[in-house]
Amino acid sequence: LEGSDQHRGWFQSSLLTSVGCYGVAPYKSVMHCGFTMDEQGRKMSKSLGNGVDPEEVMSTFGADVLRLWVSSVDYSQDVSISDNILKQVSDAYRRIRNTFRFLLGNLDDFDFERDAVTNFDDLEPFDRYVMVQLADLVKEVENAYETYRFNGVYRAIYDFANELSAVYMDEAKDRLYAEAPNSPRRRAVQTVLMNVLEALVRLVAPILSFTADEVWECYPPAERSREGRPFSAQLAGWPHVRDFVPTLPDVRAQEQLRADFAQIMAVRDVVTKALEDARTAKVINKSQEAAIALTAPADVAQLLERYGLPMLEELFIVATARVEEGNQLSAAVSVAEGEKCPRCWNIRALGGNPRHPDVCERCGDALDALEAAE
Repeated sequence: LEGSDQHRGWFQSSLLTSVGCYGVAPYKSVMHCGFTMDEQGRKMSKSLGNGVDPEEVMSTFGADVLRLWVSSVDYSQDVSISDNILKQVSDAYRRIRNTFRFLLGNLDDFDFERDAVTNFDDLEPFDRYVMVQLADLVKEVENAYETYRFNGVYRAIYDFANELSAVYMDEAKDRLYAEAPNSPRRRAVQTVLMNVLEALVRLVAPILSFTADEVWECYPPAERSREGRPFSAQLAGWPHVRDFVPTLPDVRAQEQLRADFAQIMAVRDVVTKALEDARTAKVINKSQEAAIALTAPADVAQLLERYGLPMLEELFIVATARVEEGNQLSAAVSVAEGEKCPRCWNIRALGGNPRHPDVCERCGDALDALEAAE
């Protein structure tokens, strides 16, 4: 491991002498790094006085932001560093850190051995898709580490955290916050979140070492007290797909899930755009007030109907959704009819539970469960 100038220096001279004397190369593999440049692309040097002191960076941004910057660049080329670049990396760090905060904040009452959903088919469709995405992430990151492509590690983890928070976490909030604590649907989400937490903390540990240990210390109480648990994330071992609970389906089923949700997410993009336009036009204030009428080609319409309207309504975070066949994919937004449940904020029929006539039936059942647990 040397600077790129050593291709014509140490790398070359040691190679020539070793091959000349012994007939073998003096090293099994070679890694080189470029030079560190300033924001204007000038090589950092004492004479120019344009160097960046790592201690100053750490006192301003923290050591893990500096470590994350190192992982984010293609070190085989010359790399630039400046306050502006570090601020961008700091934003990415906050995204990853906030993902951990969401995971920990929604797993406090979760005991994996007691509460985990152990049958893959008992998860919601979107839960299953995220589990497959997580398995893909573990494989991608492991391959990137093994080939020293640390910027590949950074990009894969950042993209996963970004999509997780923007889509899955947003969709899952309703089940996490409005369902009864022990509801199978809530426990299904928590099972996925716990798998994500267990894998993600190990994947980031070599780079975000301090953050990983902070996360490790803030695990759910049931997991922290588990006998034989390592005291540091650095000793926790590497995540393996075979360790996931529930066990993933076969390769063909995983491929089918990826293909199905690639199409479903494309539909979601169309719906999201229609909802944004409706909000701008003041047709609706929040997506929960919307009734979505989807028009889709026959194969897409059949796919959506196979997964069911309730799943689409949760994924789009709307009151109602309906699908009809047409030539092109489009979405029309109108105001949903009905009353807003004051507990979950969804437009639903109120009074389904006679003990709680002011909320929807699901929320009434959840209140019954909460009262019974007191």
